[in-house]
Amino acid sequence: MMIYGDEILKIVLSAVVGCLVGLEREIRRKPAGFRTLALICVGATIFTICSYKLGIDANRDRVAANIITGVGFLGAGVIFRNNASVSGITTAATIWIAAALGMLIGIGEYWLSALTLGISLFILYALQFIQNWIDSRFQHREYSITFNDDFTSEELLNRLDQWQLKPHAFKETRIDKQTSFDFDLTGREINMQQFNQWLKGESRVYSFRWKFRR
Repeated sequence: MMIYGDEILKIVLSAVVGCLVGLEREIRRKPAGFRTLALICVGATIFTICSYKLGIDANRDRVAANIITGVGFLGAGVIFRNNASVSGITTAATIWIAAALGMLIGIGEYWLSALTLGISLFILYALQFIQNWIDSRFQHREYSITFNDDFTSEELLNRLDQWQLKPHAFKETRIDKQTSFDFDLTGREINMQQFNQWLKGESRVYSFRWKFRR
């Protein structure tokens, strides 16, 4: 037990570190939670230990180098593309950093792994609030609005200018007595909510829909 005491400590530490990194993903109900990331971190540590125990001095990195390849396959499995949007990139990056932390612990770089863990947790938790703040002020949405009767693009653009919203790729279509407008919109979230309230209360609006643009 004394002989393997250092290795046991590394495995236990990697399990704790993997759980800490994966907790944020678990809270957000992402595909890779704290159990998955804990196993990845522990696995990277074990493979790193095997690497320097099996390899000769000049070739100790032969097993550890393939950890990156294996983690790449795991990360690719959680990335999904849905039309123009892509999801799972942050989870894939979290898997990547969990494996890196496991390798650092495996070679005994405890202080460096602690620093990396602190920075990773700061990015996952603290920067989320900054991202939400940015998204609330610089939102991007796609709108498709259909009006009954005569409704000009100038009137719609004046309404958008009233709430300091900027349209892009503006397209107008006229069919019978209905006019449709399709465009991308950027601006503050609260202003877009006011614009939506106006659309709901405007009697000339036949239909409208919007979605987030990434």
